[in-house]
Amino acid sequence: MEAAKNTNVQLLATLVDSDDKDESEYRFLIDGTHVKYVTVAPGILPKDDRTFAPAVLAGLPPLPLGNWNMGHVGYDSASGEPVFLRTAEADLPGIKTIWHATCIDHLELRKLERLRQNIHIVSHPLFDRPVVAKFTEFPWQTPYLEAETAAYQWIEGSHIGPRFLGHLTEEGRVIGFVLEYIGNARAAGPGDLAACQSVLKKLHSLGIRHGDINKHNFLVQRDGRVALLDFETAKKDASLDELEAEYQQLTKSLQDPSLRGAIRLAAGLSEQMPP
Repeated sequence: MEAAKNTNVQLLATLVDSDDKDESEYRFLIDGTHVKYVTVAPGILPKDDRTFAPAVLAGLPPLPLGNWNMGHVGYDSASGEPVFLRTAEADLPGIKTIWHATCIDHLELRKLERLRQNIHIVSHPLFDRPVVAKFTEFPWQTPYLEAETAAYQWIEGSHIGPRFLGHLTEEGRVIGFVLEYIGNARAAGPGDLAACQSVLKKLHSLGIRHGDINKHNFLVQRDGRVALLDFETAKKDASLDELEAEYQQLTKSLQDPSLRGAIRLAAGLSEQMPP
């Protein structure tokens, strides 16, 4: 099989387990255009270098040429050397809830700051200020953002969360979305109970249970208004008992001193987004 040289390959995302007992997952951008997903058998890459782009590219065999988007690297049974054991052009899953008129290719974004591995502050010619992009790093994560995309449709125009600005695509399939960036804000605390109750009541009035009301999902703005974030576990048509139970949990959630649901507070967006 003819092989391409790793001279125009960018590592976009990694997913590894700490013990190197399971396959590692990688998302690569080839020639600035095509995304390829590669799984790597345990032990092939040095354990401590599996997320370091130069070491990953140096330790993997050359990426094969051809029209493929899924590949697996393992040990050749004859030589014992790492090789691409298989490649395939798979029909990758995409988000099906496409309700907004705007679709943006992920290659058009310019990353300004990473909040989480799959949540970035970015710029795009359509917008005169920074926005937030949230996306699936790997195809199996699609159901999580499918649910959240639907939830933003449920709350459209209600001023409950950040404005939904469009869908994010990768080679034609929808992999995420773009949101309004709310800067100069902070995570909620016990002193913000009334404002958080207000926005949660508004959500509940639509019959929607949020599903994860940790304090870092309430973003307090300078004027005191609160925006809700992270609707991956939201549920529509929730029962009155479910809504009441969530509402009663709010005080305890705001008093929680732990960092559950938090990684860091970056430029005002509650910590939660390719290098």
